[in-house]
Amino acid sequence: MNILFEDYYLLAVNKPAGLSSESGKERHPSAEQEALFYFTQQLQKASASKRLKATPYLRAVHRLDRAASGILVFAKTKSALVNLMEQFEKREVEKVYLALVEKRPPQETGTLSHWLKKDPEGRRALISDQQVRNSQSCALDYQLLEPRGKNFLLEVRPHTGRFHQIRAQLAHIGCPIAGDVLYGGLPWKENQIKLHACRLVFKHPKTGASVELEAPPETGW
Repeated sequence: MNILFEDYYLLAVNKPAGLSSESGKERHPSAEQEALFYFTQQLQKASASKRLKATPYLRAVHRLDRAASGILVFAKTKSALVNLMEQFEKREVEKVYLALVEKRPPQETGTLSHWLKKDPEGRRALISDQQVRNSQSCALDYQLLEPRGKNFLLEVRPHTGRFHQIRAQLAHIGCPIAGDVLYGGLPWKENQIKLHACRLVFKHPKTGASVELEAPPETGW
């Protein structure tokens, strides 16, 4: 478990691609399970509270796609969870991603604004240029950083946090993310795509101080 930040209220990790963010009905390995195992071990060593040892509180504040990697924050108290989820909901959190795409975007910098809804099975995001029934607005800014072999590295700053938003919007303009076969990309590694949450900035739920987290992607990009 690659720990980026930890105190009484928070635990932030650099989630590997292939791990789900949260434990769910599907029996995939999850970052939440690994973080809870780590947290429980720490409590066994340091805490005298039998209650905490038996039922440690740890909840994911936000989600990353299973196939993506990067910064993932967990709350250790219910009040921290409520505070941070409210910051995400109000779009007060700075989120920056790196995306390696298979085609050069039409412009070096740009803003993508679309409408998004899930397909009937709930597995893919469907993007349209005009509002359609049951769709939600989605937007992001991107900047071309450099070519990487046959691919192109982008910095992406989403304005909204919709389901598969970055993956679907980039694919919609003909720039699928490397490895993202669900949206037209070429295979890379099973259940892994080259999308990485590299920077996250938010206010600490207790002190209000700015917390700035950064994490590089794994080697091989």
